[in-house]
Amino acid sequence: MAQENTALVSLSGRDTFHNGKSKCSTVWFVIFPWIIPVTIIVIFSLIVISILLVVRVSQSPSHRIDCYPDAVSTFSNYSKEACLKRNCLFDEKATMNTIQCYLKPNCGYRLLSKKQTGAGLRLKLTRNSAIESLFSEPIDNVILDVEYYTNDILRFKLYDQNKPRYEVPIPLSVPLDHVSSPQYEFRYSSNTLPDNLFSFMIKRRSTQTILFDTSLGGLVLNNQFLQIVTRLHSSHIYGFGENNHDILKHNVYERKTWGIFARDQGTNWGSNTNHYSAHPFYVVMEQTSKSDERPSGNMHGVLLLNSNAMDYSFDSIPSLTVRTIGGILDFFVFLGPSPEQVIQQYTWLIGRPLLPPYWSLGFQLSRWGYSNLTHMQTVLERNRNANVPFDVQYADIDYMDARKDFTIDPVNFRGLNEYFLKLNRDGIRTMIILDPTMIDDTKTYAPTVE
Repeated sequence: MAQENTALVSLSGRDTFHNGKSKCSTVWFVIFPWIIPVTIIVIFSLIVISILLVVRVSQSPSHRIDCYPDAVSTFSNYSKEACLKRNCLFDEKATMNTIQCYLKPNCGYRLLSKKQTGAGLRLKLTRNSAIESLFSEPIDNVILDVEYYTNDILRFKLYDQNKPRYEVPIPLSVPLDHVSSPQYEFRYSSNTLPDNLFSFMIKRRSTQTILFDTSLGGLVLNNQFLQIVTRLHSSHIYGFGENNHDILKHNVYERKTWGIFARDQGTNWGSNTNHYSAHPFYVVMEQTSKSDERPSGNMHGVLLLNSNAMDYSFDSIPSLTVRTIGGILDFFVFLGPSPEQVIQQYTWLIGRPLLPPYWSLGFQLSRWGYSNLTHMQTVLERNRNANVPFDVQYADIDYMDARKDFTIDPVNFRGLNEYFLKLNRDGIRTMIILDPTMIDDTKTYAPTVE
């Protein structure tokens, strides 16, 4: 049987193994002279891709997005196991100021299609299913509608393509039929990595200042958890609420979360607790340049039209994260550019405030804790005797029978009607509190029966 010749050739062109009578020479390099540069390019490309993937998976601690914002809650069961169960990444070596449980970098949505509409642009997105959802019931197919509302107002809303969801039923001023010279630019992109995540930004056309920027990722849409993250390009942020603040300007470099949910909470019950009203609206004084943080004089505002419980967080990137537990993400961006114009555009959209009656501008006597009608009368007379002017007297929940709306305590506040009528004759206005709740008593409580 004839002996088979076999040769393996090294990159130097010499034989590394010889079997047989004839010796293989450098014929491979003669036939394929490009094999060395191609091999080098392939190896280099693989190294670069590997580095990019490692960097993206590990993610810099300074650019992490919190995956367990409820960790600080009194009722939280935060732990490494709870973090991993939420399909997040956990850093056991995280320092005090570093986010320990954080979102996977490839979490987000991919762009499926785009088309122009009569009002602007419609983008169809699909969730990156390679990453497991944080919670059950993820919204896999999402519509992003971009609406050129007026020359000074841009609207964008993210909602479920397949199922209708609750939207705030408040009538708004109607948009213009035609927007001729918008102050804004809407730009979107899909990155070149395999996950192909979608992001967008909104810019001021005249200065190219970035007003809203989702390039950090972190877009999460579930049935009961909706989150969006924007990189901040200015540190001069005001608004939101209602919360306790030492100063009006937010410290955007401090990692802190604030709740927005209206409740009867005294203003001295905590350093950042939420109070009576909900205002998911903030304004930004744009800075002069990326390297110069001085205010430029231009301002914009952002409204999230959503009435569910929500919170907002700042992080040292700096970034702003807004979360809510229901509805849709329906945003309006007001381009100003002056602070006065931002507020004018905002109130034009949602409705102007009513002009208050003249008497309401006077001194008003109000407190919680009147023990009885005699106590109220004593306080009022003491102010009169001290020549303190006042125009309004309030009655808090003390006057109610067992704190039930539309009732008067028959013992402690007997005669309240007659007393208030007397004050009215003296030119004093009277106000009573009515809480938007009623007890479940269909036997003895008439309002519930009715």
